[in-house]
Amino acid sequence: MKKLILNLALISIFFVFASCSSVPKEIPMELTAQELIQKGQDAFESGNYKAALCYYNAVTERYADALPIYAEASYEIGHIYIKEKDYEKASVILNEVVSLYAHTAPGEIPGAYEKLAKLELAKIPAKN
Repeated sequence: MKKLILNLALISIFFVFASCSSVPKEIPMELTAQELIQKGQDAFESGNYKAALCYYNAVTERYADALPIYAEASYEIGHIYIKEKDYEKASVILNEVVSLYAHTAPGEIPGAYEKLAKLELAKIPAKN
């Protein structure tokens, strides 16, 4: 399980560097997970997907051991990639959200994110 979380964290870090170039580099360390998620939601709702990705990626980096929080932020990252039609990145992130559920006890992570991730994966066009 720890190896899976480490792998997910490394993927998230990769996406942070790929997506945070147009927003401030520093996100205050004193922000809680919920404050970071709220800032991500606010940025998303205003159409600033890059800033939203930075906030959600900060959550996945800082709270990698808190699986419910990690799953929520990871799902939101995948959702943004679906909106951007970056299906390759979306697929990686959303499949990893689903895989979290295969490696945890029932109820350890809210089931909604697994269901939502599967719904988002279904939106990815099949390759011809």
